[in-house]
Parts: sequence; C-alpha cells; structure tokens
Amino acid sequence: MKLGGLSWRWLGGITLVILAALGAAFWLFTAEVERLRDQELTDQLLAEGRLLRCALRDSWTQLTAHRIAGMAYALHQQGTDVVVLSADGTVLLDTLGNGRIAERLLEQPEVQTALRQGWGQSTRPGIHGPTPSQAVAVRIGSDLDELGVIWLARPQWTLVTHGRSFGRAVLAIAAVAVATVLALGLAMIRRWSSLLKRLGQAARRLAEGDLSAQAEVSGSDEFAILAWSVNETRRRLLAHAEVIDRQRRTLESLLDRLQEGVLAVDGQGRIILINPAARRLLDLKAPQSHEDRLIGRTVEECLPHHQVQRLLRARTEGPGSADAGEQEPGQAPAVEEHQLRLETAGGTVHLLARACDLRLPRADRQSDAGPAGRLLVLTDVTALRRALDLQVDFVANASHELRTPLSPIRTAVETLQQMDLAAESGQAREFIEVIDRHSARLAALASDLLDLSRLSSPTRPPQAAALPLAELAGQLAEHFAPVAKAKGLNWEIDWDRNGVQSIMADYRLLRLILDNLVDNAIQFTEAGGHVRVRCCVQPGQAIFEVEDDGCGIPEGEQQRVFERFYQVERARSGRGRGTGLGLAIVRDAVAAMQGTVQLKSQAGVGTCVTVTIPQPG
Repeated sequence: MKLGGLSWRWLGGITLVILAALGAAFWLFTAEVERLRDQELTDQLLAEGRLLRCALRDSWTQLTAHRIAGMAYALHQQGTDVVVLSADGTVLLDTLGNGRIAERLLEQPEVQTALRQGWGQSTRPGIHGPTPSQAVAVRIGSDLDELGVIWLARPQWTLVTHGRSFGRAVLAIAAVAVATVLALGLAMIRRWSSLLKRLGQAARRLAEGDLSAQAEVSGSDEFAILAWSVNETRRRLLAHAEVIDRQRRTLESLLDRLQEGVLAVDGQGRIILINPAARRLLDLKAPQSHEDRLIGRTVEECLPHHQVQRLLRARTEGPGSADAGEQEPGQAPAVEEHQLRLETAGGTVHLLARACDLRLPRADRQSDAGPAGRLLVLTDVTALRRALDLQVDFVANASHELRTPLSPIRTAVETLQQMDLAAESGQAREFIEVIDRHSARLAALASDLLDLSRLSSPTRPPQAAALPLAELAGQLAEHFAPVAKAKGLNWEIDWDRNGVQSIMADYRLLRLILDNLVDNAIQFTEAGGHVRVRCCVQPGQAIFEVEDDGCGIPEGEQQRVFERFYQVERARSGRGRGTGLGLAIVRDAVAAMQGTVQLKSQAGVGTCVTVTIPQPG
C-alpha cells in the first residue's frame, strides 16, 4: 500500500512516542530492580552478620585471628567483605586487604548506628572501584556490654555492572516493541486510509452533484460517525434537491399550461425564462439542438420583433435605466400595457403585452435587492380583435342593409304624398309594390337579426327532444314543395332512417337550419333545377344534406359565406337577393347543438351543405 507523507510522519511520531514510553518504563523498571536487589542484598548481609555474630559471641574471649578468618572465609568466597572490630576499634579481621579503610570503620555511620541500635546499613562508594557497595554493621554484645562490631559489605547490583546481558534483553524487547508498533501502525494506517479514501470518494461524488453516492458505515468509531454524517448530509441534500426539482417541475408545468406567453430577461437583456406559449405567439421555432436554445441568449439574437425588444430593453439601457428600475420595498412594480401587431408565418397576430420590472435574487445572498430584469406577459387577443372587427362590420353592414330598403320605401312614400292618387292610380300601385317588397325585406332582416340574437343569448340553451322524422319531412315538404313548384324546380326528399323513427334535437334550431338552407337552395337555383333534402341516421349522429344544382359559389368565397351579411357578388343585386344572414344563422345554430357544418360548392355546378347533429349513444 502506498502511504502519503502525512501517514509516514504520523507513524514516525507514534513510534517515537512509544519508544520514549518504553525508555521511561525501562528506566523505572531498572530503578525498581536496583532497589529490590539492594534490599535483598541488605537482608542477606544482615542475615550473614547475625549468623557470624552468633558464632563469635559465645567464644569471644577465646577468639583468635586464625579462628575468625576461618569463620569469615566462606563469606569472603561468596564476595562478601568482612571486617571484625573490637569495641575499642581494634581490627580483629580484615578481608578487604586495606588496613586504612578498616581502621576508619569505627567512625562510619552504619557502625555508629549498629553500636546504638544493634545494626546499621549504608552505601559505601569506592571500596572496589567505581561500583558502590552495600555495607551492613552488626553489634556483638548488648547495649551494656559492647564486645565489638561485625562489618560486612558487597558490591551493589547496577545496570552498569550487568549492562551486557541486560542490554541484550532490553534490545530484544525494544525490537519486538518497535516491530509490533510498526505492524499495528501500518495496519491502522491501511484501515484508516481505506476508510478515508472511501469517504473522500463519496464526498467528491456528492460535491460533483451525484446524490446517489453513499459512504459505508461500519463500527462505532469516529470514522463511522464521519461516514454517518456524510450520509446524513447526502440525505438532506437529496431531500432539498427533490423539493427544488418538484418546485421546478411544478413551475414548468404551470408555465407550459398557461395560454399567456411569459418571457423574462435579466439586467443584461439575456433570456432567463420563456414558456411554449411565448414561443408560439412570437413564432419562434422549437429548439432542436443546443445552438437553438434561447435561455442565456440576448433578445436581439432571438427575437426579430423590434416592439418586443423595446419592451424588454426599456429599463435595462439608457441614461435613466438605473433609477428607473428602483422601487420602494413592498411597492408593486408599474405595469406597462401595449397593443402589438405582429406579422408571423401564420398571419397577423394581435397581442396584449404587459411589461414590468423584475427583481432577481442575488447569487451571493448578501442583499435582497438583486439586479433588475424585465418580465413580459403576452396575451393573444387576435380572436377578440377579430370579434371586435366583426362587431364593427356587423353594425356597419346592418346599417347598410337597413338603409337599403328604407331608402326606396321613403322615396315611394314621398312620391305618393305628392301624387294625385285618383288620376295616377297605375303609377301609385307600382310605388305601393315597391313599399311592399322592401318592407317584406325589412321584416325578413328583422326576423334574421332576432334569430341571431336568440342564438347568441346564453340564457336560452338548446332543448333537445325526440323529433319524429316522418313529421319533420312532411313539414318541410308542405312548406317548400309549393314554392319550388311555383319556381319550376324539382323537389326531392330522401329520408334514409335505417329503422330510426325519431332523433334527439332542438326542434326550433333544426327547423331554423333546414329552412335557411332550403330557402337558399331554392333562391339560387334557376327554373328546371333540382333541390334535394337528404337525411341519414347513423350510430351517434344524424346527417342532413341540402343539395342544389344552382349557380354555386366560387372557391375563393366559400370560406366567407358563413360571415354575417356576406353575400356572393352575384347575389347582391336583383329582386331575389337575401339578407346575408342565412348561413351565419345556420353556423350559430349548428354550433349551439354542438354539431358540424360543411359546404361543398362549384361555380356553375351547384352547392351541397352537410349538417351533422350528434346523437346520444
């Protein structure tokens, strides 16, 4: 295993500490051994002195130097120096071979102690070289009758005198201790390095954003506590990340569901948020690659509409931009509203744009006041604008259509007022016919307007009821067959009921649809032509077709014939021109019953209008 410098330093430091501890322990052990050996030596010398005293005390008066030397010989052979002194200081025996030392023994503290207390002991350096000796003195006789003193000495046990044999043992012990320390240290370092490596890998993966990383927890030591702390940090980070991700997905879902476009930029004019509705309204292509992404790019790079750029840049550039973006705490930002008209690939789009300043949070969180951005909310008002335009056109067309019959009626009335009715009865009759014809047109126009008003009223929803098909066919034939015959048309009704006797529909709306379609077919078909009404009942729907072989409608005008007051140019003149509201009424009535209407026509060939009414299963 490869160890780093820190591990080697740690192992060396531990080794030095253990060696120092071993040295201190060795010193204490040596001192204790020396103390015990000195104590043992003192006890041995005292025992030997007492034995020798017993041997000498009974025959003290008959003692001779030869006899004393014979008694002390055995002790001297064992390394014990023996000196026998009489009470007056006479040396009776001296195994030291140094008379001057023996003569001065009577003055030594151990001898003085022995004379007073019976025995004494002390350490005497320099008797046999540098090694100190343990000396013991034993009194011969009693306190009242002092006969003499026996002095015994032997060299002490020291590490210096026995260093070689003891040193080998110490070196062996130290070698074993160092080897054990190194082995244990290496094992501990290997284990700790492995644990630290795994913890480091887990922490590094967490730092890189991989929240699946998890440290292994084993045991209950500090490493286990550290691993548990790393796992707890990972768990909390994962919980926070899940909350943030859930909030992000919720925000994205809300923005994706919004029909209003939302676009936000930062203080440098870079896009930080845009939802699909804004892309659709501004006719921006969906991102196909990383290069197509809009986030982080400037509005000039992404948005070709100068009006939108100006709204997003209104507070981020210019001499007063810094002050313009400031606002009082708690004060709602000022909202600017603008009407935008954009030309897109799908046509002209009218947008209501609401722009306001946006305070963005700082990345360092040092202050609540972050950089100023801009927020733009776009609402598609194209349908509303079209409805307003249709309303304006409707009022204008209604005024025109009302003025058209009123002008000849008023002219005819003024002329009749100035005529001699008795003398000019024939001309008067012509003016009366004009009044009758145009008043009938006014009545039809008023009726159609009333029908449109009823269809647009939300207070009168369709009332579906069972309608017998045979009865409905009979009513249509009774009403239109005489009109078609009078105009020289061929009238046909094809009722394919498939065994169904009745359908579910609003009778008033269905008659309004069929009456307008059949009336148009009869009106715009020349004599000798055909007008056919078909009904086919299928599962879930009832289909009505009104077909004629009249003048037809040009392809360029087929999309507009359902608009109010719109009439094909050919139908705008002549006595048979309609009000221009028939197909508009059909469209609204079919929509009220949640059905569909389709028109197929060819100029000079004829027209077929198909109405589908849904039926309950």
